[in-house]
Amino acid sequence: MSEETSTDRKKKQLYVVVAVLVIASVAFRLIDGYHFEQTSILFIGLPALITLLMVKYTSTPKSPYGVSFRVITIFLLMSSILLGEGIVCVLFAAPIFYGLAALLVFVSVYLEKRNKSNLNSIVLLPLVVLLAQPLDFIKEPKIQTVETISIVQKGSSIETFNQEPNLMKNLPSFFKIGFPKPVGISESGTELGDHRNIEFESSTKGIGTLSLEVVERSVSSITFKAISDDTHINHWLTWKQMKVELIDTNTEQPKIIWTTQYQCDLGPSWYFEPLEEIAVKKMNKHLIDVYFN
Repeated sequence: MSEETSTDRKKKQLYVVVAVLVIASVAFRLIDGYHFEQTSILFIGLPALITLLMVKYTSTPKSPYGVSFRVITIFLLMSSILLGEGIVCVLFAAPIFYGLAALLVFVSVYLEKRNKSNLNSIVLLPLVVLLAQPLDFIKEPKIQTVETISIVQKGSSIETFNQEPNLMKNLPSFFKIGFPKPVGISESGTELGDHRNIEFESSTKGIGTLSLEVVERSVSSITFKAISDDTHINHWLTWKQMKVELIDTNTEQPKIIWTTQYQCDLGPSWYFEPLEEIAVKKMNKHLIDVYFN
């Protein structure tokens, strides 16, 4: 009898897991269809939905963490295979999915121990809303500025931008985990109004082009403004401009100040802004090395 009961319980749990994954997949499609795939509705709302459903309907109260984490893992693996998301998207999303699940399970278990399980939804709802930062939906993302200073070779000049370098040369390991890769660059003028088109290839979205225009130019500096971007990168951020300034040119160790401005389009901002800042800093340093070292 106990064996049958155990088997039935396992079957029920499997049915619940499948049902939750189906609901999560449908929710993902709806989020994508309404173009909310870059917002906290996806990164907060979806893992919250998965976690709450698993906590409520699974029959393994001894390990709600394990059950929730298992289903989230399956969903993330499904997203990388079936939903066409690259590994970098999964890696960036995983910590917030697991972290939110752990927090919600902790609060749910805490309330249940105090015989207040009926209050779960009431208590958890404002927590989810707070973490999701709903104001992100109605306000324009602020412009982020990342400045990188690096020593370059003596005799370096802004005219170096007339070259067409191999942007894949010595690409940092950070960018090899699934970021779109630069595969081509055309037009290399440095005068006002000149354009520069950089092609990026995504393993899941194909090739897109980032187009830049020279909007400021002096003997020691040049500023590019982004005029269009249909690469997969535009799902994560919006480029504004990049300014490159050469200083201390009469010394043995001239320096480049590479300043990039952009908007973080992913939410919640408290999670994604620091990650994007790290990525842009590494990109600035790589471009300095490619062009000037």
